[in-house]
Amino acid sequence: MHVIPEARNVQSSYENITAECPSCGRENIFNRASDLKDSHPVVHRYERCSECSAQLLLKGDEIGPAYEMMIMDCYELLDRKHYMYCILNLAQACEVFFSHYLRVELLYRPLASSPQRDVDRFNTLSRLLFRKIRTYSFEPMRNLFFWLVLKPRHPASLDETQPEIEGLQRTVRGLGGTSCDARAECIRAASHFINPLVPKLLLRLNSWDIASLRNQVVHKSAHKPTLNEVNEHLKEGREILFRLGHALGIRRDGVSSYLTGRRQAG
Repeated sequence: MHVIPEARNVQSSYENITAECPSCGRENIFNRASDLKDSHPVVHRYERCSECSAQLLLKGDEIGPAYEMMIMDCYELLDRKHYMYCILNLAQACEVFFSHYLRVELLYRPLASSPQRDVDRFNTLSRLLFRKIRTYSFEPMRNLFFWLVLKPRHPASLDETQPEIEGLQRTVRGLGGTSCDARAECIRAASHFINPLVPKLLLRLNSWDIASLRNQVVHKSAHKPTLNEVNEHLKEGREILFRLGHALGIRRDGVSSYLTGRRQAG
């Protein structure tokens, strides 16, 4: 029986899987969206080498929440000295983290807590949430994140979720003038966190100025960050988002992973 050899040096990123063909040594790059047409982790999949057309077995893919993968992608950008793109990735990872938290607390966990598990209603509210936040930039997304994480009680069912999502635009308008100092005061005053690490990480997230640096990079000045700047922000972003995601219990991706999980208050 012919045994298809396993690909060597499999490397995972948010967009791609890179694997070396064991037959000819060619490095193959498989794009998850265009080539594999699947965003799930690749456990066991056969593909063909782009050089010699030999079949190869893809295994060993590692994929976490999008915000984690975007941060990890920065290390390859660092090696290639694409420092501007590192800053863009870090700021986007932060925005994705905010969005991920909203989905978990306003959709995934309320569905898991609802006895009926009304998937149709979940899908309707999911589309509504997407429409509400799709145009929001970094600042309103950050305000929404802090508004929700600092609430002592989150929606426990889809019935409670609906008015929260419907009122998001009003909430954003009300939070529009919130300063960094005001958020820090609210964080220090919060008493509902079980894990004492959470408020410390929230304070660091509140003062992290990655959005300001990103704006310098992408706007007219086209700022070129130094290696020291990138290393400092990469270290800060990884420590804050990885640890905060774990402390808040939101490291899993996809609604199915929350249907049997327990709610964590942080």
